Amino acid sequence: MPVEVDIILATYNGGKYLDEQLESIFEQDFHNYRILIRDDGSTDGTLDILSKWKGLNPQKIEIIEDGLGNLGPTGNFNQLMSVSTAPYICFCDQDDKWLPNKLSSQITFIQSLEEKHPHTGLMIFSDLIMCDDEMNVICPSLIEKDRLNTKALGAHQLLMQNVPYGCTTLINRKLLAIVSPIDSRALLHDHWIAVVASLLGGLHYQDEVLIYHRIHENNASRAESEHRKESKKDLKSIINNDNFHNYLTKQVYQAEAILEKYEQHLTDSQQNMLKDFILLKSTSGFKRKWIIVKNKFFKNTIYNTFKLIIRA
Repeated sequence: MPVEVDIILATYNGGKYLDEQLESIFEQDFHNYRILIRDDGSTDGTLDILSKWKGLNPQKIEIIEDGLGNLGPTGNFNQLMSVSTAPYICFCDQDDKWLPNKLSSQITFIQSLEEKHPHTGLMIFSDLIMCDDEMNVICPSLIEKDRLNTKALGAHQLLMQNVPYGCTTLINRKLLAIVSPIDSRALLHDHWIAVVASLLGGLHYQDEVLIYHRIHENNASRAESEHRKESKKDLKSIINNDNFHNYLTKQVYQAEAILEKYEQHLTDSQQNMLKDFILLKSTSGFKRKWIIVKNKFFKNTIYNTFKLIIRA
């Protein structure tokens, strides 16, 4: 039977938690999958752990050795996406733990969407449980904790604040063909895929909690990213614009890359929206604020949107 899902796992110095994640994958109630793994130059025991699991499950695990060295999280996922051949692609973090029904639930959900949209590239994402490094629950719903609006999935909204977490996402091959390769100017692979899916495919929230997401000092995830730091609600953060402007510049670079790659496939209104977003870098004062308001380049909460407009 052909493999139905490629689980792409990008590893880097994940030896402390990798066994638990791989064990949770092999405990899935859905079994028609393959795990594609590429290590990004680990210096801990990650490679030994991968070798052990590969020896135990040679038919299920494929380790990609391309000699390209350290590429960073997005580059690592890019390489894995390029070798995937399955109808569905699931993104996996090395330090999480999946609930046993994660794959079966997501496959059922995306296939129900494909019945309605058979020619569409689709991305789905779910909620997650946030835990500390010892798997003690910090919050039972990250969507609720971060007050993410799972209906704010238009490109104009996602450009300013991404909603899906990559570790909860699954895409179909039609979308993979559109989004890859991911440009080096992408903020993160999940952010790029979400924006492109909203422009040229379909992006849907699955209202289920399907993984335990571990937060620790070595996270490469958005939970500890510049975006998360930028969103802190303290007076110093509101007054100091350095983080805001640095992050906005990176957001604009990503928008430029998307416009360059997909311009001929976008509607006039989509092109104009992206061009307006790109103008945020070269404008200031009232003009920048007007561009934000006119295009509704808003964040997920009224507070953060107000803070955004004040800083702009």
